[in-house]
Amino acid sequence: MLINDIVEYAARKRPDRPALRFEDETVTFAGLRDRVRRTANALLALAAPGDRVAVLSGNRPEYVDLYYAVPAAGMALTFLNHRLHPAEIAALVDHAQASVLIVSGEHLEAMREHRAAMPTVKAVLALDEGSGADRLLADLVAAAPATEPPRPDEDSVAWLVYTSGTTGRPKGVMLTHRNLVTGVIGSVSHWDLPDDTVFLFCFPLCHVGGYVVLVNHLRACTVGILRGYDNETFLRLVEEWRVTQTGLAPTMIAFLLRHPGIEDRDLGTLEAIGYGASAIPAPVLRRGMEVLGCDFYQGMGMSELGGNVLHFGRAEHRRAAAGETHLLAAAGRPMDLADIRIVDADFADVPAGEPGEMIVRGDQVMRGYWREPGLTAAAFQDGWFRTGDVARQDAEGMVYIVDRMKDMIITGGENVASREVEEAVLGHPAVAEAAVFGVPHPEWGEAVHAVVVLRPDASATAEEIIAACRERLGGYKAPRGIEFAAELPRNVAGKVLKRDLRARHTTPKEAT
Repeated sequence: MLINDIVEYAARKRPDRPALRFEDETVTFAGLRDRVRRTANALLALAAPGDRVAVLSGNRPEYVDLYYAVPAAGMALTFLNHRLHPAEIAALVDHAQASVLIVSGEHLEAMREHRAAMPTVKAVLALDEGSGADRLLADLVAAAPATEPPRPDEDSVAWLVYTSGTTGRPKGVMLTHRNLVTGVIGSVSHWDLPDDTVFLFCFPLCHVGGYVVLVNHLRACTVGILRGYDNETFLRLVEEWRVTQTGLAPTMIAFLLRHPGIEDRDLGTLEAIGYGASAIPAPVLRRGMEVLGCDFYQGMGMSELGGNVLHFGRAEHRRAAAGETHLLAAAGRPMDLADIRIVDADFADVPAGEPGEMIVRGDQVMRGYWREPGLTAAAFQDGWFRTGDVARQDAEGMVYIVDRMKDMIITGGENVASREVEEAVLGHPAVAEAAVFGVPHPEWGEAVHAVVVLRPDASATAEEIIAACRERLGGYKAPRGIEFAAELPRNVAGKVLKRDLRARHTTPKEAT
C-alpha cells in the first residue's frame, strides 16, 4: 500500500466529506485526490522517480497535497523547518541533493540569496503569486492531468525527514511508503476515531508528527489546519468547526487552561486531546478534564519510527486523574505492529522493572539515514533499531522512558537520570518548567545543572529549589547549579533543545 492510496480510498468512500479545512478554504476528499494526482503528474514533468523534492513553507493546504503527491510520483518529500536560518536550510537542501525546491513567498528571497549553496536544485517553484518566482506550482498543477500516476514501489523513500538535532546535527531519516503506512495503521488501531471525527492539527506540518493527518485521512476524517497556534484562534475554531479531537503539547495545554474566560467557551464537541513530547503534570491533566470536559491520550515515537510505537490510552489517563499519578510518568504500552524490547549493554533482555535501552523492530522502522551508512549501521543491531532511550517496563506492560542515553549525567562515577531530577525540580511550587543536564566539573567530570522557568508571579531562589530537591533525591543527584530563564528553547515538536542549553549555559550558581 502507498501513502497516496489513503486519499484514493477516502475519496471513494466519502468523496464529498471535507478532507481539509484551513481558514476560509475547504477541500473535499474528491478534491484532494485530484489535487494530489495533478501535483504528482506536474512533478514528474520536472524530475524523475527517486529524486528529492524539498518544501519550505508554513502550514497550508498545499503542504498536505505534497505529503501525498511527492511520494505518489515516486519521489521523496524533504521536510525543511522554516524556523531555521536560511543558510541552515540551504545546507539541508544540499545534503538531500534535492532537484526541486518548493517555497512559499515569504521565504523565496532568502533562498535566492543562498541559491549557490544548492547546486542540485534544477527548479524552484513558488506557492504564492506575486512572489517574483519564475514558476508557480499552481500553474503547473492546473495544467497537469488528474490521472493516477505510475505506482512506485512501496519500499521507495516517501518522506525524507531531518531530525530536530536535539543531541547533534540533523540526520535525514528515510521513511518508505511501507514504513509510513505501517505507522498509520498502528495508530488507527489504537486511537478512537469515530466516523464524524473533526481533528484540529496545531503543530507545524514540517515535522514527522504530520503523520497524524494521514491517520485521520485513513478513517476519512476531516482535518483542520492552523497557520500558527494561539489560544484564541484555537478556541474559536473548536467552536466554529465543531472540533472533536486535537493534539497539543503539555505546555500548550497548560497555556490554554490559563486563557481568560476559557470556562465560558462552547467546547462541548471536544472529546479527546492527544499529546506527546513530554509527560503531562497531574494538576494539568485534572484541570484539563474539568475545564475542557474531554479525555486525554498520549503517543510516543520518533522520526526514525515513522510515527508512534507506544500508546497511553484514555482509560489509563482517567486512572491517573483519579489518583494513580505514577502512571503519568509512563509513555504507554507497545502498539500492535511494533516489537519492543528493553535490553542491557550485552543486548540481553533486562528483568521487568529494570532500566535498559529500548529497541524496536517492525515495518515502520526507517530504512536508514540518508547518505550516512556509518550512522545507519550504528543505529541497528541484529535487525533491531536502537532508540537511545533508557526505559523500563512494569508488570502492566507500561513503558517508562527514564532518560535519553545521551542525557544521562555521570557525576563522580554515578549515573543520574536527568528526567528524575527534572521531576524533583518541578516538585517545587514556583517552578513551571525545568531542563536538567550535565556541565563540566573539574573534580566529578560532570555536575548536575538545571535551567528553570518560574510560574507567573512566583518567586524562588536557587538555594530554595536545590534544598527542595535534596528532600526528594540523593545528594549526588540534586542540582549543583540553578539558572533561571524566561523560556526553554524547543523544536517544532515542543521538545526541549538541551544541546542549545549546554552550548549557552552560564556559570552555575553553586549551592553551599
